[in-house]
Amino acid sequence: MAIDGAGYSSSEFQLAFKAESTIGTANVSSMQRIDISDVSFPSLNPVQTLDVKSGVGRTAAIADAFITEKHTLKEISFSATADTTVTRLLLQNILTTAVGSSPASYDIPNTYTPPELETGDNSSITIADTCTVAFVSPEAGNDHSIIFPGCTLTSLSLSGDMGTESGRVTLSGTFQTAFLPSYGQNKPTGMSAPGTSYYSLTDFTTTRKVAGVADSIISSLTLNLENPSNYGGFSGSNGDPTYIVRAVPEISATLDATIKYDDNTAGLADTFTDGTTVATELSNNGTWASATGFGIRGDYGKITSLGMSENAAMFYDVSIKLMANDKSGTSDVIQIIA
Repeated sequence: MAIDGAGYSSSEFQLAFKAESTIGTANVSSMQRIDISDVSFPSLNPVQTLDVKSGVGRTAAIADAFITEKHTLKEISFSATADTTVTRLLLQNILTTAVGSSPASYDIPNTYTPPELETGDNSSITIADTCTVAFVSPEAGNDHSIIFPGCTLTSLSLSGDMGTESGRVTLSGTFQTAFLPSYGQNKPTGMSAPGTSYYSLTDFTTTRKVAGVADSIISSLTLNLENPSNYGGFSGSNGDPTYIVRAVPEISATLDATIKYDDNTAGLADTFTDGTTVATELSNNGTWASATGFGIRGDYGKITSLGMSENAAMFYDVSIKLMANDKSGTSDVIQIIA
């Protein structure tokens, strides 16, 4: 084999995803490309047993090795710019719900129950169920991409910092699957480009309530969503799972914010230690039902940590877990306008 002088930039690798028509069956037609900023090779996590076995000599032999990736959990992590096209699709997959109304938001209801996901199901499957993820290689031979079927988004964070790109929001997330991927695949054709409209902390033009404090001055903010997936059972020669259970033990939403220490926020220490329930609402309207563009609302939260952050002025670092008021009412854990 001759030396290959080609080299590639990290910016030439691509990541794309697409809703599956049948759970666990790859769908690479007209995939949606993610505007990734950092490329990270997927975690393939094969089982490797390389211990020495009984025999002549005190060395491990090639015949002793056992390596398989059947029914192992693969992870595809990424960081990207939060454009309005991709972010909405990702929110649907991690929350397993479509957009609601009044306002048009993606919600975790207090009685949240995830959909039943069974391998081979092809009835009304949407982006909220499973998707195929493609790790797209730029290699000129065009046969080195990896296709991951049966993926679910298990974590998603939306972050903005006023000191970075004037508060433009970025996202990071992790897809998981226990289905066997396909290696050495051609680059998917007809991939859709990422969106060209973005979110920013400056979209919160009217309502900026954090941890129950109205008119908070925000330096940075991160919303974290977690929806674990358990891939169970096995079938076929690939050992693919037969079902996917989501939100065990729970689906969760937490918020980390850096807000200025002033007369408005100085009482947060008492709020924290007293365990007071706090509301957070961020939007471009004084009435939540009329808010548009980008917004976050959680009426029932508990502060989980509180610290000081020195900037030009002193700021609080506050973390909040958003919760349901109860498990029988109509309140949501969180509503996200995107």
